[in-house]
Amino acid sequence: MSIRVDIINQVRQTTVPAWRPLLPLFEAVMNSFQAIKEANLPPSVSGRVLIEVSRDTDLFNDELPRVTGFRITDNGIGLNDDNFDSFNTAFSAHKLHRGGKGLGRFTWLKAFEKAEIESTFRDEDGLHTRRFTFDEQYDLDGRGLPKPAPLGSQGTSIRLLGLRRQFKDQCPRDPDVLIQKIIEHFILVFLEADCPQVEVHDVGKKHSINKVFQNDYRDNASTHAFDVNGQEFSLYGFRLPTSRTKEHKLVYAADQRAVLSDQLGQFIPNLGSRLEDNDGKPFFYLAVLQSPYLSQHVNPNRTDFDFGTADDAEYQLALSADKLIPREAIRNAALPFIQKDLENVIQSINAAKFDKVREYVQESAPEYKILLKYADAFLDKLPPRPTRNEMEAALHKELHQRETELRNESRRIVREADKIEDYDEYHRRLTYFIDQYNELGVSALAQYVSHRKIILEFLERAIQQQGDTGKYPLEEVVHKLVFPMQSTSDDVPYHEQNLWMIDERLTYHSLIASDKQLRSINLLRTKSAQRGDIVVFDEKIVFSDVDPAEHPISAITTVEFKRPGRDDYTTADNPLSQAFRLIDEIRASKFQVKGRPVTVSNKEIPASAYCICDLTPSFRQVLKDFDAFATPDNQGYYGFHRGYGTYYEVIDYDKMLRDAKKRNRIFFDKLKLPSR
Repeated sequence: MSIRVDIINQVRQTTVPAWRPLLPLFEAVMNSFQAIKEANLPPSVSGRVLIEVSRDTDLFNDELPRVTGFRITDNGIGLNDDNFDSFNTAFSAHKLHRGGKGLGRFTWLKAFEKAEIESTFRDEDGLHTRRFTFDEQYDLDGRGLPKPAPLGSQGTSIRLLGLRRQFKDQCPRDPDVLIQKIIEHFILVFLEADCPQVEVHDVGKKHSINKVFQNDYRDNASTHAFDVNGQEFSLYGFRLPTSRTKEHKLVYAADQRAVLSDQLGQFIPNLGSRLEDNDGKPFFYLAVLQSPYLSQHVNPNRTDFDFGTADDAEYQLALSADKLIPREAIRNAALPFIQKDLENVIQSINAAKFDKVREYVQESAPEYKILLKYADAFLDKLPPRPTRNEMEAALHKELHQRETELRNESRRIVREADKIEDYDEYHRRLTYFIDQYNELGVSALAQYVSHRKIILEFLERAIQQQGDTGKYPLEEVVHKLVFPMQSTSDDVPYHEQNLWMIDERLTYHSLIASDKQLRSINLLRTKSAQRGDIVVFDEKIVFSDVDPAEHPISAITTVEFKRPGRDDYTTADNPLSQAFRLIDEIRASKFQVKGRPVTVSNKEIPASAYCICDLTPSFRQVLKDFDAFATPDNQGYYGFHRGYGTYYEVIDYDKMLRDAKKRNRIFFDKLKLPSR
């Protein structure tokens, strides 16, 4: 007694994704190819497959009507007794040697309401024909009985009728797209010398698939063979005109049929958009992978493979994982051959990218100059027309990777030093390492110097009059450039602290407080609500394990900013007087480190005050009253106030900007930083 098959349940368990609506058509066409091969036609007779497309009869739609069905006709062997018996056997092994799974006809009913089949075959009594409908109510009894057909010809016609809604919405309407999908799915069949002649009849036009394949595919096809873990793979590459496809793809095929595909642009950024050949003609690249390994591991529905992925947790635990080859490994082995196929095109793209990267580095990112000679290592990782953000990301990643590799190399050199007997080899490795590491030092310096130049350019704009108003920006603008407000050096990274614009020595400190009330500074124990624009504390560091009280505060520096252009200063109201009063408050406070009291170096902590402002007439008069000394360029003043025990400097905004530029000019020139 044989096992019965519930067709409705079998169809329910058959997988046909809605986004692959042509899969049932492909199964029918492959049946035709196999039937023609089995027929052993004489050399004078060519195998033929005709695909006729049925569409909705919507006369009021400007678009092509939606596809509703197909008719596939061939001149193959037909449904003789053996083939008909196989048709009526689920999971039949009749075509196993050709990759058949015995389930293809169930995909028809998954996507279509029914299939009408008419097949003529030859047996010992002559030609006979079977006509029957295959649907979910199909029963062998009384269906498919052969009848004599003395006037017929050998072959089969399958009409797939009533395409279901979810598949109809996804089915391509454009005949060119349909043709492209057919070729892509059966491209390995079309490569064979004895491939049948295939035609598509649609909306009153006849299309020869073989001619399209010959003109657009075969003429520039390439073939590569490679091995992955002892398994043989073949890769076929094609350059397709843009009318045939809109993306670069890698197709995984099993038993001469496409199963899955990857978008190549995800793995080769240069393939993110269409390419151009030497004649300037645009094209897309199609690669097709075939292997007995793929055919062995395709699932029954031909929608996936069963060998897993490298990042699958269950795959990692599998006992036989060492015998399986994940899709990622297959793809990685194929990519170099794809790049070789497109070598000339990619070289041209990379040359244009290099020019763009070099321009970006020269104009905006000199810290990456050292990477230009290693451009081959990262150009392939950039898209054909990279944006500034994409270039910055790629360059930053490459620089970080080189830093990591060199750090690892340094550890390895030190670790192996006492094991190396060949001093010349050790010296060579060490010299190479130092050369490479010095390059990274230059890069870091270039980045910092470039940052300084940008900050000075911002400062230059910040102290200028705003438009036609004749007004100047508030002093807060300059303050924020020098040091972020309402923060301390514990909060702000070193590269955002720009006190070097005032005095390079201010970059060395133990604590900086910017626009903070004195009582909010952890270093002080005071109730004073006074706040300075910037207060710098200097702490002598003792490298020994001693009481915190032996870490004396040795110096205080304050910085006061005033609005550019201000000219209403008095003897009582001016930035110098404010700085002196602030220093008195700080000296009167108690100091602490981590909650422990700290002594000061002496009762009168050395103090300095910087006033950054425009030297307008009213302030020059105040400075005269203070008996301050003018600098030779008359753009600044300095002096020592004996009553407050404070050294002070008054710097005009223009002088601060000019002097900062002079101090850094040699670095700007050496790095060839462009003027903006």
